[in-house]
Amino acid sequence: MQKPQKKELIASVKGMHDLLGDDYAYVERVIKEVRRVSDYYGFSPITTPHLEKTELFERPLGAESDVVEKQMYSLRTKGGDRLTLRPEGTAPIMRAYFEHGMGSMPQPVKVFYGGSFFRHENPQAGRFREFHQAGVEVIGDDDAINDALVIRILVSAIQSLGLKDIMVNINTIGDKVCRPAFRKELINYYRKHQERVCKDCKRRIKENPLRLLDCKEEVCMQIAKHAPQMVDYACEFCKKHFAEVLEYLDESSIPYFLDSHMVRGFDYYGRTVFEIIPTDAGDGIVPQAIGGGGRYDDLAELMGARKTPAVGGALGAERVADLLRKKGIKARSETHPKIFLIQLGPAAKKKSLVLLEDLRKIGVPVMQTLAKDSLRAQLAIVSKLHIPIALIVGQKEALDGTVALRNMETGVQETIPTEKFIGTIKARLKEFS
Repeated sequence: MQKPQKKELIASVKGMHDLLGDDYAYVERVIKEVRRVSDYYGFSPITTPHLEKTELFERPLGAESDVVEKQMYSLRTKGGDRLTLRPEGTAPIMRAYFEHGMGSMPQPVKVFYGGSFFRHENPQAGRFREFHQAGVEVIGDDDAINDALVIRILVSAIQSLGLKDIMVNINTIGDKVCRPAFRKELINYYRKHQERVCKDCKRRIKENPLRLLDCKEEVCMQIAKHAPQMVDYACEFCKKHFAEVLEYLDESSIPYFLDSHMVRGFDYYGRTVFEIIPTDAGDGIVPQAIGGGGRYDDLAELMGARKTPAVGGALGAERVADLLRKKGIKARSETHPKIFLIQLGPAAKKKSLVLLEDLRKIGVPVMQTLAKDSLRAQLAIVSKLHIPIALIVGQKEALDGTVALRNMETGVQETIPTEKFIGTIKARLKEFS
């Protein structure tokens, strides 16, 4: 008789990762910190669906962008709809802005978002196919102070997490008025070097020349060093706007570097673009951007709506989390409970749930092992963790409506009536504070 074939355990999808323990705590902490800072500056939370219509990304991101060409997770429903797992957060938020009539609200509309995004990239350190971002968007106003505000919030969140050594790389890529002249000069320059550039850049010369400056191939990076700079072709309007952004950053003491060859990968960007880079990655290590963004005044028109100025940016939660680990910064604040709840028997277990909830309501952290029944085993844990107070609930205490409180340092034990339980606990905790 043939033995039944053993079923292979199904593993997670390549590039996707489970978040548990400290991994979850780190990502959650990054998102919460951006939310906390943005709350202070008057931003409201927004959540958009993970699935959107594919054309929402094809038009504004650019058909020749790497994300649209190679990285989107798209599907067709049985009804024939083309849907895509969101690869970024800005286009969905702009869709929501028009779909929900936010244009009639006081402008600008300021929103915070955080969550999962999806791109089919080669998995590597700090890069996943499902990743988490936390970001802010300011929609409905073209004042340069909004650009600086977005940068201020992201930088403040990073610094609040304990990361001080960062730099904002910033540039202007002009607008529809002045960018064509720069684009023409860029194409002329790269045509002189088209035999040397990589395969992708040969295609970009015709289809998306601004992305030539963003190539990470060594030979292309060397060629880009001597390429034309957008700032030399910017119109007076774009120059003025960019100068104002830099003045606000100076006033806020935000460190920045003028990166004349920085571009962003999506067609909707114009004028201000920026990335946030750690400056202490180590000798010989090319630092990964942990955040970025820019102005996207053309996005609304690319989507078929009326022209609406906007600017935004986001942090990559996994990349920030990786830096926190390297710096030895904990995912969560260390709490050392001063109380351990010991229970003995079925009635005591039931009573323990009530006591634990009473302590939670007054914000007192408590350790417990409700599944254990042995007094010796539970006292051993108390001793090992050096917890000074043990609360003991046995069958007798459960019936009498009392709790035994033992000082683990002196061995002194007292019996407390349930009605005096909270007051006594507060008094005893002060003795160990």
